[in-house]
Amino acid sequence: MATGEQSNLRAQDNNSGRESGLVQRLRRSLEDLGEARPSRVLVGYSGGADSLALLSLLTNLAKHQGFEVRAVHVDHRARQGSALDAATAKSVAADLGVGLDVRAVLEVALAEHAGVGREEALRRERYRIFAKVTSAWGADLVALAHHQRDQAESVLLHLLRGAGVRGASGMRPLTEFEVPWWDAGEADVAARTLKVWRPLLGESVGELEEYARSLGVPIVVDESNEDESYRRNAIRHSVLPLLEQVAPGATINLARFAELAGEDSGFLDGLARRHVENSGNSRAIDRAWLMELPLAIRRRVVQFWIEEEAPTGLEVSLNRIDEVLRVAAVKGRPRTVEIGGGVTVEVSRNALSIRRVDEDEFTRA
Repeated sequence: MATGEQSNLRAQDNNSGRESGLVQRLRRSLEDLGEARPSRVLVGYSGGADSLALLSLLTNLAKHQGFEVRAVHVDHRARQGSALDAATAKSVAADLGVGLDVRAVLEVALAEHAGVGREEALRRERYRIFAKVTSAWGADLVALAHHQRDQAESVLLHLLRGAGVRGASGMRPLTEFEVPWWDAGEADVAARTLKVWRPLLGESVGELEEYARSLGVPIVVDESNEDESYRRNAIRHSVLPLLEQVAPGATINLARFAELAGEDSGFLDGLARRHVENSGNSRAIDRAWLMELPLAIRRRVVQFWIEEEAPTGLEVSLNRIDEVLRVAAVKGRPRTVEIGGGVTVEVSRNALSIRRVDEDEFTRA
């Protein structure tokens, strides 16, 4: 992008000395990070309109806020033309004056993810790449361009899976987790902590696309996003438009619900954590103590306990948690509940403990 065009872009973001709404809200999101405010931000840049808008906005904001921006493009090699998309992304990033790393997902890496679909395997490898590039460059976090419609889709997807309040809260503006979060065996002994910042969760896709088009640079269009055999795409192209017809503003309200549910979920998570820590032995849960807790907290205590004590990456459904509680509520002989991944919860007369089916010594009680 020529210097004159960059000046025009800044002019669009500055009307009579006033920043545009997008820039103002992004600035507030940056301020809301508080102590987590970054000095280096890595931007996940697919080349699409949403990530282009985020990369441009952060690049311009960085000039006045004193942080550095770099981008990473993940070539999933999942369709023809992905190499051309990567080349386009690199060219646009250069026009914006931003350094960009292009990393490809290797087929051999996808083969390591037995038991999950290709889409989930690609997601895992994408986050593995984010973690590696973040660590290599010394970035404080990776910024992703998930927006209001993405949030609404996530809420519906989780509700359709029977999720509780935590799942229905969708994506949070700032999250931190270990990568890999799945059981990767001996290949990934050194896990990396990844901070993910999603500053555009409150932004409409229409405004972001309009901003991206105003930049006058190529925008990558991923045809696979139109394939409604993927559940998220079906929700995007069929379900949400129908909901908007029935109840205008449905997308905004679903995203708002996620925000409210996230606040409630965070409170319940904190309460469950304190209960487990105060129990005196997080490796085994006292059955009688557990059953005296209110049901909402009981579920969270079991969920938090499993996440802390079970193998890395085990995701337990609400149905499995309810089954653990159902078994724990009935006195009698010791019983087991399979919770996935070859892991069981052992329910004895007095306590609950965790055991991997193929490892007799896994019980931590």
